[in-house]
Amino acid sequence: MGLSLIIALLAFGIILILIEIFITPGFIVGVLGIVSMAVGLAYTYKEYGSSIGNIVLGSSLIFLFIVVVMAFRNGAWSRFAIKDQITGKANNIHELDVNLGDKGEALSALRPAGSAMINNQRFEVHTEGEFLLTHDKIEVVKMLNNKIFVRKINN
Repeated sequence: MGLSLIIALLAFGIILILIEIFITPGFIVGVLGIVSMAVGLAYTYKEYGSSIGNIVLGSSLIFLFIVVVMAFRNGAWSRFAIKDQITGKANNIHELDVNLGDKGEALSALRPAGSAMINNQRFEVHTEGEFLLTHDKIEVVKMLNNKIFVRKINN
């Protein structure tokens, strides 16, 4: 086995490990990288002896460590990080301007949940099992665990 194949196996292993760290979460790519490095190191020990094998092992680990540290310091990790923030919020019953008996209108079909306009505010509401159509007139009948329950009223 030639020196170029050993170098290719070690380089391929390091590249796969870096791909595992920075791009693809999971387990398989990193394991393939470790296996590739292990095969390259095994051939190095077999072809060149233990002293050269130890040098290659140490230099490979040091090189991998340096590349990972430099990637984190240069902000490479932040390019892959998700920076979006969730701006939605759940109904907090204590802060709502909704009371039992308030009336409103279904903005979407309630099957059994959907959107409704109550007191000029849009809320996610639930029925107690019935299906209501869009623009049906509704009334708040229960408020429980940050959920607003409504029923259809007839006008």
